[in-house]
Amino acid sequence: MGNVQILLRQHVGAPCAAIVKAGDEVKKGTLIATPTGLGANIFSSVYGVVEEVLEDRIVIKPDEEQKDEFVPIDVAEDASKLDMVKAAGIVGMGGAGFPTGIKLGTDLNGGYVLVNAAECEPYLTSDYRKMLEEPEKLIGGLKIILQLFDNAKGYICIEDNKPDCIEKLSALVANEPRIEVKAMKTKYPQGGERMLIYAATGRSINSSMLPADAGCVVDNVDTVVAIYKAIVMGM
Repeated sequence: MGNVQILLRQHVGAPCAAIVKAGDEVKKGTLIATPTGLGANIFSSVYGVVEEVLEDRIVIKPDEEQKDEFVPIDVAEDASKLDMVKAAGIVGMGGAGFPTGIKLGTDLNGGYVLVNAAECEPYLTSDYRKMLEEPEKLIGGLKIILQLFDNAKGYICIEDNKPDCIEKLSALVANEPRIEVKAMKTKYPQGGERMLIYAATGRSINSSMLPADAGCVVDNVDTVVAIYKAIVMGM
């Protein structure tokens, strides 16, 4: 098995600083680097030994045998859900890489939490499969996010070429007063953050504004599932 190289810059912001050194043993879930500014915690994805720490990466020699167990995130017993999201190192998994803990610290004054499930690029199906295979984790993650925002409404935004997803998720949130499935017109670039906000809420923002300026938080399907896994499973 070859070495595993974990980059110290995996998100928007500054590179993280390594907190391990050559010779240290690590496990899946061991915290190995922390932010130096805007950023997110980075963890080992394998059991092994740190071989070297370079300016831009940590090199780990993995053990021949890899266990399924992982080290849960290390937080105080009274840690808030937002603190747990930050500790878990979650970043936007739709490609932006913005630290999710910072985004969820926004004051929406009500507003909307939008799950961006509009895969408008041709041939993308990862969100589609995630919604069909792990819908409870997606809804669970959104319910956790909504606990951070009093009076906010949650929309799961799905393009109308995925009727099976719309039907399945609509049935699962039928008794959730703060969550609604929004069927979006299938078009490009419906999955663009600003386009999605306008299509779902009617609120317009220009290129110099952030979603929070329109009272919105937008998170990718995988990001919302990761929040569920962090809070409920300690991953």
